[in-house]
Amino acid sequence: MRFGAWKVALRLARRDALRAKGRSALILAMVALPVLGVTGADVVHRSGQLTPAERVERVVGGADALVTALSPGQSVEQAPVAEDGAFAVQPRPGRQPTPEQLKAAGADPAALVTSLLPPGSTLTPARTGPETGASSPEGLVRTLTTEADLGDPVWRGRLDLVKGRAPTTPHELAATQAFLDHSGLPLGGTTTVQGLEQTTFTITGVVEHPDELGRVELVARPGELLDPLAAATEPGRPAAEQARSGHPSWLVRLPGGAGLDWAKVQLFNAHGYTLTARSVALDPPPYGAVPYYRDSATYRDPAIGNSTKVVVATVTGMALLEVALLAGPAFAVGARRSRRQLALLGAAGGRRSHIGAVVLGGGLVLGLAGAALGVAVGTGLVAGLRPVIEEVGGARFGHFALPPLDLLAIAGIGLLTALLAAALPAWQAARRSVTAGLTGRDAVRAPNRPVAVLGVALILGGGAIAMYGAGAVQRGLPVVSTYDARTLTVLGGSITAELGLLACTPVLVALFGRLAGRLPLGPRLALRDSARNRSRTAPAVAAVMAAVAGAVAIGVYSTSTDAENRRDYRPQAPYGAVQLISHNDGPKAAQLPAEVEKQLTGLGGRADVGQLVYRFCDNCSSTVVLKGPADVRRLADLPHVATGDVAVLHNLFDVRDAAAEKALAAGKLLVFDRSLIGADGKAVLLLRGGGGAPLQPGQIPRTDLQEVPVDAVLVDDPAAARFAQGLMPTTALTGLGLASAPQGAVWRPTTPPDRKAQQRAAAAAVRLDHYAELTVERGYQPKSDAITLALTGFAALVVLGAAGIATGLAAADSRQDQATLAAVGAPPRIRRTMAGLQCALIALLGAVLGAANGFVPAVGLLKSRASGAGSQPALITAPWGELLLVVLVLPVVAGLLAALFTRSRVALGRRLS
Repeated sequence: MRFGAWKVALRLARRDALRAKGRSALILAMVALPVLGVTGADVVHRSGQLTPAERVERVVGGADALVTALSPGQSVEQAPVAEDGAFAVQPRPGRQPTPEQLKAAGADPAALVTSLLPPGSTLTPARTGPETGASSPEGLVRTLTTEADLGDPVWRGRLDLVKGRAPTTPHELAATQAFLDHSGLPLGGTTTVQGLEQTTFTITGVVEHPDELGRVELVARPGELLDPLAAATEPGRPAAEQARSGHPSWLVRLPGGAGLDWAKVQLFNAHGYTLTARSVALDPPPYGAVPYYRDSATYRDPAIGNSTKVVVATVTGMALLEVALLAGPAFAVGARRSRRQLALLGAAGGRRSHIGAVVLGGGLVLGLAGAALGVAVGTGLVAGLRPVIEEVGGARFGHFALPPLDLLAIAGIGLLTALLAAALPAWQAARRSVTAGLTGRDAVRAPNRPVAVLGVALILGGGAIAMYGAGAVQRGLPVVSTYDARTLTVLGGSITAELGLLACTPVLVALFGRLAGRLPLGPRLALRDSARNRSRTAPAVAAVMAAVAGAVAIGVYSTSTDAENRRDYRPQAPYGAVQLISHNDGPKAAQLPAEVEKQLTGLGGRADVGQLVYRFCDNCSSTVVLKGPADVRRLADLPHVATGDVAVLHNLFDVRDAAAEKALAAGKLLVFDRSLIGADGKAVLLLRGGGGAPLQPGQIPRTDLQEVPVDAVLVDDPAAARFAQGLMPTTALTGLGLASAPQGAVWRPTTPPDRKAQQRAAAAAVRLDHYAELTVERGYQPKSDAITLALTGFAALVVLGAAGIATGLAAADSRQDQATLAAVGAPPRIRRTMAGLQCALIALLGAVLGAANGFVPAVGLLKSRASGAGSQPALITAPWGELLLVVLVLPVVAGLLAALFTRSRVALGRRLS
């Protein structure tokens, strides 16, 4: 076609779009919504990618560098920004330390750093303290601690004051918003720190780490929190030694004209220190000049990253296909309503290509408008919701990025989607004869059987490819961009299977039409009309199928992942049990449980739990375990072999067995795993240390292993075996030369206490024992799956929308048939019945096919993840609630809505013959 013909076609398409405003708005929305979503995701992603200047600012703040004593006395290798990776190099056997290592091993860290920096450099300690507890209205909140002079610009960019004022007087501090949210304290509230209960601190400001907005932390003035806290917890330790503990760091400000280069970084590395310099981060060395890149090893299962890639790529591919299918019926509506106009164009001498160009021009016009609208609105929404997005993402944007090439590519994809959606209606309009267009009659063609056979082959082949790729294709080797062969194989197989279902859709619709003869008048007319007009029914069914397939794929993956997590969850105690974990054997040991019982009423009987230990010298002990194939690492936590009485058997192991209680009273060891007890009825205790011989004064205990067989009684209870290997009565310890180390207490209340009561009791326990913990076993807590919920909601909208579009098209096409039915005396409800049943049929058929197809990528992904080394078998679980909603409830709702909003009566008109 010539350019002039395209101009005329586009002019007609624009006028038609303006004339049918409702249909045009629908197509605009369908094109703009995915463009909007992808634009928003791209802008968020690009804005979160920090430039080198932004990245180093979040490390060094307003300083010029950050020095950290990673491992003084050893060599260190690091990335140009040490926070991206650094490790201490293990010395080779027999190799003498270097002069730098010897110097660093005996020098004061601050003095050494000062000597290595240019003269006149200023050091500001960047101290981080331990995790501790802080008082709240409900009890105690765990929090990190640090010190910083927030009025000093050196912290700006690393630790920012965002609300209130910086602490300026004694007993003032700042807190992160996450701390305020967890504790329930307001700005201006007061709190005390565990260990410094006699000092009340006032919160004067809110601070944030731009890279970690969810950090729960208290920030005090230098010297006001960490030193007193260390002195309270370790009273005999010198202050200088406390300051050097951990990995001390310093922010460095250089004098004017001074600089740091990669050679200076390597000098610090030779002494065991890391150095992140702003100048080096902005002008990094060549890749080959960084030993860290050559020698570092990252131990990570490649399937972790691939799982996310498969999900994102699969859903994105299905979404693009879905948009084209959704918009296709809408373009078909326009083409059918304009068929008389298009027929007149053909009668006036227009060629078939001209008629097709008019319909395709509608896709071009509306695609351009929808893509532009989606890009603009997506960008605006991200700009308007930026604070909310940053809070949810847990990090601030480095800048608001609007990459032009990305936005053009996204708009181009939206335009291409609209053109693909208009392609089939344009081809059908071009093939329609002028006579059929003028009279409104279209020939009914039989379904294409070769296409259906090809579809079946694609379904079988695509499913096989996806399953093969999930388990047999090598992982971790990028093939296209960052996607490896496994990702691409699962994606390709899933899309192939979906394309096969698309090809089979017209035949399936025709098969449903054969059932019409056995139904009453209304359903019979609805089925026959849908089967006769497959060109409008099949795209709508395919659109529903694509939407449901994406939602079901994520639903199956998320539900199966949750089921696997539930399977692998290791409870600390039976459900509802309250555990006090304390190793205190001093005078306060008896006060702790009494204080917990005072704070929490209705706990029931208490069981004091101990851990079986072997003491082979003064202050020397080892944990006793049972010999056998059982993996003690699979136990929830200590104790490995518990000590106690019948109360422990009831509260910790949830075992109420008369024979077991009798054996325990007789001094027998109870074993809960059959593999840990021999045929002779004995279990073997493994004692480590001392070699069993008495120690002489000054003698160093020898590492040794003893095996001590003891009489045991089997209580074959897999549930109890999760909590400990066995239970030894305290009355039998003396005869075996063993001891019991206190582990705390366990209660089994009728109803577990709520979290606020737990906080109050935990705070009371910590006041007596700083290291005490109070936990309530609440069972496996599934994470909220917002993605599955959102996709299910989106699929529901697509099901209703696509079925409604096809029903509207059917109503437009069958006006003459409806008029004929009314003329021969059909009741008005027939029109409503036909609309409702057609809508329900489209939704039901698409939902069933989509649900079946959605299992393909999900199962492939789960098997891919389970094929890693040491992985457990994949657990495939269906989201039955979601499937019931999508497959049964939504088609019924769609049918009822279509019947409700369809007019019963139709105006009679003159027919053309």
